[in-house]
Amino acid sequence: MHYSHIIFDYECLPDNAGLLLQQLKQQNYRVGLLCSENVQRDPALSQYAEVMYFDDKENGMAGYLSQTVKEKTKTLWIGASGESACLASESGIDFALALWCCRSVKHIYANHYLNLPDDIFMILKQKSTESDEMRWLKWAVELQFIGQTGCHYSQDVYDRERFERIRQLSAEIVSQYSGLPMAHVSSVFCNETGFQTPKLDCRAAIFDEDKILLVKENSGEWSLPGGWVDVNQSIRANTVKEVKEEAGLDVIATRLIALQDRNLHNTPIYAYGICKVFVQCEVIGGHFVANSETIESGWFSQEQLPELSEDKTTAQQIALCFEAYHAEYWQPVFD
Repeated sequence: MHYSHIIFDYECLPDNAGLLLQQLKQQNYRVGLLCSENVQRDPALSQYAEVMYFDDKENGMAGYLSQTVKEKTKTLWIGASGESACLASESGIDFALALWCCRSVKHIYANHYLNLPDDIFMILKQKSTESDEMRWLKWAVELQFIGQTGCHYSQDVYDRERFERIRQLSAEIVSQYSGLPMAHVSSVFCNETGFQTPKLDCRAAIFDEDKILLVKENSGEWSLPGGWVDVNQSIRANTVKEVKEEAGLDVIATRLIALQDRNLHNTPIYAYGICKVFVQCEVIGGHFVANSETIESGWFSQEQLPELSEDKTTAQQIALCFEAYHAEYWQPVFD
């Protein structure tokens, strides 16, 4: 496992905290609890975790880290506030936002977003793959960017040949590690010219009586209706078009919710950049019709979401849409 030391803010511990901490200890994780002096606490938890009491969180965390943390890259802080997220960033350790007790996700950046307490075990299992085995993909993406940009701007024919070779090497790296045929990788990964920029993916957030509309894909998983932005469409027009195609509804796009770097929020990581645009919409007519992309639509509460197609839509992104929906005034989130 990549992480070996887990730190919890005491206030974000779930009702079954004892069982959760016991499971972590049994799996040989070192666990710490950051606890305010003013908070009533369960002394029984000390048998599973190191409890650090503090009057000031910043100084308390600094003291705890200096005493216990040997490798910051192997430490994960789980909290539910912007203060904790900032302190984790300043301390150089990863942060996971506990959504089950977070009042607002707005302006809180986290390395991981945990919808339920048990999600931590999924993160712990996946982290080694993300940090070690997927590093090659980030290198290949950067090489592809350097190669494509160099091919576009270089005037010297020999320099262009060298940059084209860099592009070819980046495709060979992706093909080798992904198992995909070289021809397929080249057509997807190295098929553009000019300065490389992210693609646009728009997603519609449509609500009815505190439920959000999702569409079921051919894979059996669900997502917010949406897709690639066509070259001849604006964000607003493309969102309306995608909703009609995938959900059969006529809508009006009313509010921009967020702009997100897909590779910071969705898995798996793609070999090219994508900017995801979340747009709130209102229904004015229409009804669902099965099509080549979706086989069903449905309305879901935030607490009862179906199995999601997480490469397109995550529970955290849906939570952000709900927060915007409930807000009278909303400042779009971007990262």
